[in-house]
Amino acid sequence: MNLIRLLPWVFGNAILVFATDGEITAPATLLCPGAPSPRFPLFAAEGWQATTVLGNLSTPRGILLDTRGNLVILERGIGVTAYEVDKKGCVVQGSGKVVVEDRRLNHAVELSPDGKTIFASNIDTAWSWDYDPATRTVTNQKTLITGMSTVGHWTRTLFFSRKNPHLLLVSVGSDSNIDVPSFDPASGRSQIRVFDLKTIGEGGVDYNTNGQVLGYGLRNDVGIAEDKAGIVHSIENSMDNAFRAVDGIRTDVHNDNPAEKVYRLGDPANPTQFFGGYPYCYTVWEPRDFVDTDFSVGDWFVQEPNATTGITDSWCNEKASKPTVILPPYTAPLDMKFGVKNDTSLYVPLHGSWNRDIPQGYKVVIVPGQHSTEGEWSPTVGLAETKEIAQDLLWNTDAGACRQGCFRPVALAWHPSGRNLYVTSDTTGEVFLLKRSLKFKPGKAY
Repeated sequence: MNLIRLLPWVFGNAILVFATDGEITAPATLLCPGAPSPRFPLFAAEGWQATTVLGNLSTPRGILLDTRGNLVILERGIGVTAYEVDKKGCVVQGSGKVVVEDRRLNHAVELSPDGKTIFASNIDTAWSWDYDPATRTVTNQKTLITGMSTVGHWTRTLFFSRKNPHLLLVSVGSDSNIDVPSFDPASGRSQIRVFDLKTIGEGGVDYNTNGQVLGYGLRNDVGIAEDKAGIVHSIENSMDNAFRAVDGIRTDVHNDNPAEKVYRLGDPANPTQFFGGYPYCYTVWEPRDFVDTDFSVGDWFVQEPNATTGITDSWCNEKASKPTVILPPYTAPLDMKFGVKNDTSLYVPLHGSWNRDIPQGYKVVIVPGQHSTEGEWSPTVGLAETKEIAQDLLWNTDAGACRQGCFRPVALAWHPSGRNLYVTSDTTGEVFLLKRSLKFKPGKAY
């Protein structure tokens, strides 16, 4: 089925570039002639150019490039779509095609490492299809995993290990803001499980009684990535409405706590049930908000320390594994991708969140990092220092005004060359292309 869309009006081949005071500073030639103008002004870091390549999409979420370089997108209300891409990285206008027609699909789209199988899911079920990138068609739909429904977070992330290409990772978020029963790994919530496709038979398996728990106590880890050593990392959306209650005194700390965070979960071929602390342990971003304890950035805190139950800050230090990177509260990271080629940085789209007096996020950031001799990734600084190292890559005019309208980045996809990075924006129905200059050096302060 061909996909036909009406594109927004384009003023010649120009994007109007705005200063922060709202005045037009200069027009910039579109990188992709014929592409739609952006719904909101795009600002990119020095050494990068940004443009829309697609607009008027139906809530685009997951995105990837197949083995022929086609852009494959999960669009809510449609299913999985695919678009041809030219040598410059621009989408061939009018080339859109529906690959999987299923209005139930809501977030995840993944491709097997050999490029021959597509995976997608809704709130309850994950499926696979044999995929032909030459024709952008699928056959042989199979049910893989069922029983994932929850009342709360309803998107699922699917991720393939490149080092272990038979292992499919599936993330299921919490059932509520503070989902106490998810403390039990058997609950199937607030965790990432590993499934061996070699052992999944006809009709699939139930999520809650199958798979191995790679990590639990992970409130809503939507983004998953694998480093060069095959170690899996995840990025968490932490709780809303945070407070601290000690001796009957309750303090609102929610504007600047807790931090969003990146975890190092380990080798998916040897899961160790990594515990990320949720639903009890949270990470301090702004210590001065706490009046009862002299916290430091990156410390654990519990909302209501309780000596009777033993759930205290000290208990978290003993039981929970600390993150490796912290990001600002309520920025809602929804994906993470390591750089390719010689790029050792981590790239994160911050969707932006409602639970703060002044909104923040609504941008893509770069976290400088490094690989060990074995290929394991880590940030270039210690945990507390990561508070200051993220660099803006793509952003809106004013995140504080984003309740009135902004683009909201969701997912990222690299071209193998490392020069082209694609970004979906669900609320504006757009896909952006970020094109890196050959002179740009990842990790350098611009």
